[in-house]
Amino acid sequence: MSELDETFLQSLLIAGGTSGNEREPVERFRQYVGNKAEEIHTDQMGNSLLTTNIAGRYSVMLSAHIDEIGLQVTAICDNGLLRVRRIGGLNTLNIIGQRVELRSESGALTCGVVVCKQQGNNNVIPDISDCYIDIDATCREDASRRVAVGDFATFDRNVNIGFNDILTSKSIDDRIGVYIMSQVFLQLAGKLKNVRLWVAATTQEEIGLRGMAVLAQNVQPDVCINIDVTDAVELDKKDLPEVGKGCVVYRNADSNPALRRMVEQTGRENGIPIQTAVGRNVTGGTDASRIQLFAPKTAVMDIAIPCKYMHTHNEKCSLRDVKGCIGLLAAFIKRLDNGNDELPTFTL
Repeated sequence: MSELDETFLQSLLIAGGTSGNEREPVERFRQYVGNKAEEIHTDQMGNSLLTTNIAGRYSVMLSAHIDEIGLQVTAICDNGLLRVRRIGGLNTLNIIGQRVELRSESGALTCGVVVCKQQGNNNVIPDISDCYIDIDATCREDASRRVAVGDFATFDRNVNIGFNDILTSKSIDDRIGVYIMSQVFLQLAGKLKNVRLWVAATTQEEIGLRGMAVLAQNVQPDVCINIDVTDAVELDKKDLPEVGKGCVVYRNADSNPALRRMVEQTGRENGIPIQTAVGRNVTGGTDASRIQLFAPKTAVMDIAIPCKYMHTHNEKCSLRDVKGCIGLLAAFIKRLDNGNDELPTFTL
């Protein structure tokens, strides 16, 4: 298995791209993969769809959302502090005291720190209305020279690859999925005979799976495998997949049983470890549930990378799981391309 392109991985992770403001990571994704694509499309939601082997008899789409959680400036106070609101599922306990980067519409960066009003009881989780970003401005006018209402903030860049090939960074959810499908696309571009391969970087997943809801009404592949992260064993979280033990397939309503079994068989035949989980919910929570509903002719499933401390500034996953997932997806698509298997149809 080829080595990971850590330069591109880091470039994706440090890019700031909250839901509704994904321009920076989208540009990096398209620049990296675009030279191997035969077609590149976008839509009004900012989704990016790249294609190789347009003449293929049937189509496979790999998808991953490119947005991340963050904050948005809602007001500039007289004292120069910035009022904010959440973008996506942020727990206020995980943002207090954290460094953030604010991006203006022109792309200018301003660094700040999230602060909170003193609570009467330190054991009470503060409301987001009590949280502010301090950018060292002395007053409203001073702050307005750097930021504006509507600007977005993301956690400060902090990529690290440490012990046991564990990656720690902001935005692993779900830039790691975008990275995985990028590597598969580059491996297979120009080598497929029967499969038309699409990779889709979707937007606004963290605020309601909105990008995929639009994309799925315009693109209906035969097969879609959505790549995301999933909760892993950590602290008091038990009975979950483990980091470093392989990527995860879901047995829930969002995954086509026949497609899942084909992927699992591919893993066994190639010696690639796979873990099984049921997911947080019977249905929903990832883009798979949206394309399943809006593209009824598409066989859909989720593949996930176990992730610790999700939706914090220090998410963690294993690069071994990432490598295994790349190998699994490439092997599965090659299997379909060889034409020895029927396309999956729903069976119990």
